Amino acid sequence: MRKKTYLLLSALVVLSVLAAACTPAPTQAPPAPTQPPAAPAPTKAPVSEAAPAQPAAPEPTQPPAAAEPVTIGVYTVTWSKSSQDMVAELIDMFNEEHQGEIVAEYIQGDWGEVDTYVTSGVAGGGGIADVIETADEIAVNWQKQGFLADLTPYVTADVRATMSDDLWASRTDADGKVFMSGTVTGNELLIYYNPELFAKAGITPPPVDKPWTWEELIANAKLLTLDASGKHLGEAGFDKNNVVQWGYLPRIDDEKVWEEASVLVMQATAKPMVRRGDDGTWGIFFDDDALPVLCSYLGLIQEGVTPPTAVGLSGSSQNEAFAQGQAAMIQRAFFNVAVMHDTYPDFQFNIMPIPVKAGSKYYVSNAGQGLAVPKTSEHPEAAAEFVFWMQQAKPNAMFANALALAPVNPEAWAVEPIKGNPDWDAMTYYQGIEEVIRTEVNTHIGEFVTTTYAPNMMAVVNGEMTLEDAIAAIQETATEILNQD
Repeated sequence: MRKKTYLLLSALVVLSVLAAACTPAPTQAPPAPTQPPAAPAPTKAPVSEAAPAQPAAPEPTQPPAAAEPVTIGVYTVTWSKSSQDMVAELIDMFNEEHQGEIVAEYIQGDWGEVDTYVTSGVAGGGGIADVIETADEIAVNWQKQGFLADLTPYVTADVRATMSDDLWASRTDADGKVFMSGTVTGNELLIYYNPELFAKAGITPPPVDKPWTWEELIANAKLLTLDASGKHLGEAGFDKNNVVQWGYLPRIDDEKVWEEASVLVMQATAKPMVRRGDDGTWGIFFDDDALPVLCSYLGLIQEGVTPPTAVGLSGSSQNEAFAQGQAAMIQRAFFNVAVMHDTYPDFQFNIMPIPVKAGSKYYVSNAGQGLAVPKTSEHPEAAAEFVFWMQQAKPNAMFANALALAPVNPEAWAVEPIKGNPDWDAMTYYQGIEEVIRTEVNTHIGEFVTTTYAPNMMAVVNGEMTLEDAIAAIQETATEILNQD
């Protein structure tokens, strides 16, 4: 290998010599310039002449990585399509306003499951929503069991101004910790009526600000109770066994004889039936002004203006009878306005206040609904931001209108979609004469109603017991059940 390399190099040298010999010389070569002698290169440059050291080029600065937005789950117990759509719209509004910071996600829940959802979720260490929609009395129990986060650090002066002191009081525990926000309040009871059937009977509905008395309500309900031949209750020849149109149709069952009767009683007495006495002991009180109202409400079937089938009647069946003209008036809470519009969009109906004394206030409790944050939430600050954002006037008005329940923020009444909505006329009247009755939640009320109150009151409805005997039986066990703590 080395020999071949040597021969190749020798050949290249020969060729180079021959090539040089063949190159013609220039006619006259220019004289070579005289160059000064080169100075010897110094071994080391003098310090004074050394070039300054150049700093190393800095590494390019990278922009900080954008923080990922916090995601929170919002568990809602809304049940009608319109209210569910509204919650979804509100969540979109919140996300738009908090873009890049917080993302709220819609979680559909259920009233019948919310207690188990939170109880089992907190006991299991988490995995549940960060925001829970619930009722006041449920949240009170959760707080007593230590299930909820303390929202007090997030209640700024602006937040506190969105709700009355009475409503804040019912959402604050004995240690001063706020455990729940407010969304809607009260359980306003109203009369829904069919204006077409009123016109046929020659009945003019009362002005919103001058409700009927109970006597006027029952008298008009008799005119609106018709048999197959068109005769009304009280008219000669009326066939009570062949009624095709009932004058007044409430739902009467174990739940309603408590929920609705207690609302009616509070309008008459300005006090809740279940409350602490002067000695601090819980009890149920049947004040003198409550008795006529209870007699009227519990005696509607005996009056003949309400069918026996009202006992155990479902809300959907009640609404259907009303929409089909089988009932001229029904008794429902305001929330049912939204349900009726969803279910029967072409049916025309109006609402008016329940019977109240002329010139009296409309009394509401300091209970209602709101949003709570379970202590298992990994993002309580973000959850609180959503919770109290919902108390602002615009979101509160939108939410309240969709549920057809009174907003907690007084400014929401003057904001669309509540403002100018005729569905809210009777509610606006209530709000104008409203007075909050501060009520304390008794955690044993469910047991008391189920085991004692409801069975005796239903016996009165069915004509099996007098109201006097029912009251005596209820009071006999009320003290023991309501004071178990």
